[in-house]
Amino acid sequence: MNVSPAPIRGLMFDAADLPRIRANLALPEFASYWNNARQPDFADDERFLREQIDLKNPVKDLARAAMILQRSAFVHAAAPDARHVAIARLALERVLAYPRWDWFLEAGTKTVGVMRNGTTAVSVVLAAEWLGSELTAADHAAIDRYLADEAGPAAETAVFGMNHHDQVVGWSMNEEFTGFSKVDVSRWPAILDVNNLRIIASSGLAAAAAHLHGRHPRAAHWAAMARDSLKLFVSRLPADGAFPEGPDYWHFTFNYWAVSAEFLRRRCGIDVRDAADFPAMARYVQLVALPTRAKVDGCINIGDAFGTSGAEPLAWIGRHFRDGTANQLVLTPGTIRDLPNTAWAAIWYDPEVPARRCPDLALDRVIYPGIAISRTGWSATDSVVSFRSGEPENHEHADRNSLIFAAHGERLLNDPLKASYWRTDPKWLLRLTAAHTAVLIDGKGHQYHEGEEGTNASKAAAHLIDHRIGRDWMLAASDATAAYALAGLPVSRVLRTVVFLKPDILIVCDQVRLSTALPVQTRWQVPNEDGHGTLTVAGNAFTIARPHATLQAETAGPGAFAVTAERLPLPEDGGIYPFAAVTSPAAKEHCLITVCTAAPAGETHGPVSVAESCNTWQIAGTHRGRPVRVTIKPVAEGAPVVVV
Repeated sequence: MNVSPAPIRGLMFDAADLPRIRANLALPEFASYWNNARQPDFADDERFLREQIDLKNPVKDLARAAMILQRSAFVHAAAPDARHVAIARLALERVLAYPRWDWFLEAGTKTVGVMRNGTTAVSVVLAAEWLGSELTAADHAAIDRYLADEAGPAAETAVFGMNHHDQVVGWSMNEEFTGFSKVDVSRWPAILDVNNLRIIASSGLAAAAAHLHGRHPRAAHWAAMARDSLKLFVSRLPADGAFPEGPDYWHFTFNYWAVSAEFLRRRCGIDVRDAADFPAMARYVQLVALPTRAKVDGCINIGDAFGTSGAEPLAWIGRHFRDGTANQLVLTPGTIRDLPNTAWAAIWYDPEVPARRCPDLALDRVIYPGIAISRTGWSATDSVVSFRSGEPENHEHADRNSLIFAAHGERLLNDPLKASYWRTDPKWLLRLTAAHTAVLIDGKGHQYHEGEEGTNASKAAAHLIDHRIGRDWMLAASDATAAYALAGLPVSRVLRTVVFLKPDILIVCDQVRLSTALPVQTRWQVPNEDGHGTLTVAGNAFTIARPHATLQAETAGPGAFAVTAERLPLPEDGGIYPFAAVTSPAAKEHCLITVCTAAPAGETHGPVSVAESCNTWQIAGTHRGRPVRVTIKPVAEGAPVVVV
């Protein structure tokens, strides 16, 4: 930890920084955000704040009020406007009218600040500074009082509970509040200890400490506690910069990590910027990007992650570490969004840092918790394969051995987006193995939970037992036997082997061994979030068509099997989710081969044959000028012998 000799006055910027911030806001990339921030629907905001807000619903209503407050306070700081002052003061009044900023309790009485408490505290302290003399002395006193008596202690209770599980009396959900689904939070001190909500709780500590610095007896303690919590969190992350919960959860987490770090550095004299390799995190965000021509795409969406990072923490990394990769990502279309926190990107973005992608970023890599990624490049028309092996993780799905494949500007093999967090919602199904490009045994996937404690990790794990790369190919084999055994299935082998011949040939071998004869099915999910994905089946083949590309698949196996076009059993008003099903009838041994070729829309696919002789599969042919000669020989134990 480095301690600066004199704290800087502004929480995020000084008055001298305003010309630079205004110049950033004038950039084309910020135009949509800045236009909408300056010209909101004032009448709708006022109607919500005066007539519609529910002071017993902190989930949606408090979040909206806090965001109105922060948005209008920042607009006024950058471009003074009386209308924004008026709506910000009204929003502040309503935010402070909430008896608590969170819906969790310790011992049934004390607020546990793990969700809205931190994010609201950040908005309030920023607004207090940015509005300044536009607030009355009574307004400032009310803010001080709330932070000192409620928000700061709530954050301390939360972080203390994460640090000392054995000293927690018991966490529960506040029955006086609404807007959330009730789950069992009794184990949350341990669960949240190691996931991103530690940082949201810590941001409440940092906000209270910075705002009350030198003016409250607990402020220094809160600052030290926030410092230790920020450092502990990043110390547990993979050293290569990967974020197990996915890039949009990285964005949410490090938005508040970065703002907390700035509060501590600029107001409390505590510098934690050396706590982690932040440029490596920017390279991770680049690695898991999935740019295609479809608006629904954004990242390799393992688990609940469905979008790439927003601009704010990337701008912070670019500024403080002079990192060109981070700045290049900031300027990527879609990264700067129309959200109140986008103000932080305008505050942090430094146009003097050259925006350029890391020149040595590997095209093939295995990242934590066990995801093999192989790609041909970084443009919207390059090819990407993601193969999910590895350990369980917060915000995960039942997706072991699942595949995502994008080529020629389209996602072609899908992991559906935006699964529900709540077990009672039909779209909870999107979390399960049945909704992934994966394997079902007797109609069942591998072990998963019922959402009793939220979206925490399951117990299911898979393991990469082979991973090799060549000049223009990648091979990976993942064993998920233990994950399926946990679901009570009589398995002794569930092995998927993937061969990616770059840029657009994907060969998949699925082997299942059972002690009881049962049917096995592989599912191939069609990207259709925008309604433009189609599926056709002909004999042992299927075709997935998207506006800019098609995928054709030939399937083969040693016995009888059927290829059918199916849909997930979900209400159609919430979207249609088609998939190709390759079903092998009941047996103790199963081996299914699927050979996929991708091509730009309008192009024909080259002929590729699949033949078996003496328990060895020969895949041969030519596709888009590339000769295909692959031999796969399954063996009794371990990965099959594959010759490329």
